[in-house]
Amino acid sequence: MIELIFGIIGGTALLMYGVDMMSDGIEKNAGKTMKKILTSLTGNVWSAFLVGTIVTGIVQSSTAITVLTVGFVNSGVLNLSQAIGIIYGANIGTTVSAQLMAFSFKFELTDLALPILGIGFAINQSVKNKSIKNIGQSLMGFGMLFLGLKILNDGIPYMQNNEFLKYFFTDYATNPIVGILLGVLTTAMVHSSTGTIGLVMVLGQGGLLDLKTAIYIVLGDNIGTCITAQVSSLTGNINARRTAWAHTLYNIVGVVFVLIMLPLFMKIIVSGTEYFQPNANISAYIANSHSLFNIINAIIFLPFTKYYVEFLNRVISPKNKIYKSKTS
Repeated sequence: MIELIFGIIGGTALLMYGVDMMSDGIEKNAGKTMKKILTSLTGNVWSAFLVGTIVTGIVQSSTAITVLTVGFVNSGVLNLSQAIGIIYGANIGTTVSAQLMAFSFKFELTDLALPILGIGFAINQSVKNKSIKNIGQSLMGFGMLFLGLKILNDGIPYMQNNEFLKYFFTDYATNPIVGILLGVLTTAMVHSSTGTIGLVMVLGQGGLLDLKTAIYIVLGDNIGTCITAQVSSLTGNINARRTAWAHTLYNIVGVVFVLIMLPLFMKIIVSGTEYFQPNANISAYIANSHSLFNIINAIIFLPFTKYYVEFLNRVISPKNKIYKSKTS
């Protein structure tokens, strides 16, 4: 049991640190370009959406892009409509990492974790050119991500034989509220939606989660990832707070919508995965549910962004205005 607990803690930590290191390496190489793109190619909500999708797909950190966006809004570089468009796209772009993890399970790329980590370390330590060093850092991040997944995956036999885990996930996590809260709390604690998705995939691989329960946790994961943006907006101006709430409410509404339409949502996931990815394991179904959730959410919100901005401007008032209304 202790070996299982240490494996889960260490594997999750490596996975999260790997994602951070990979994102950091890519960001260092493309940081200035990324900031230029975010500020100059986001003229309307549609272009902002595309930029948010592409940039996050490259950097692989929706949290970094969202926090950066909150900062740009706070400094007046972006308006609220542009920021919301970037957030729509960032939520889709970040699902690439889930697809990568599902791909790694299918083709056992986790076995390449140590060679990739070693190559990245060698490049990072032996080369003086900063751009190449950053590539080495990104490779080290990939290696750590895969190594974390491998350690978690190695714990599957222990998980399958653990009566408490089986009881918890079959009797409690199958409840939508418990499953969603589990996703929210896990992601809020680890500050990594990718870490939570990776853990869900491993539990699915071990037969401890069925697809429906995995989807509940993935839905909660999308809410939990908003916490960092909320914290970063606390010291910002009113538009920064509106941006953070735009991200939070966007995901909450999406979760409610998918819960209402869950039978249809699951049917699309199962049919689509069976058609496009025959012989796929449960990891692919989980990754596809994560992607589809964010695509559906963007499709729902994009045409109504103008009204969403008006709603946020009306509902989230400046602090001094709230204070005056209370004292009047």
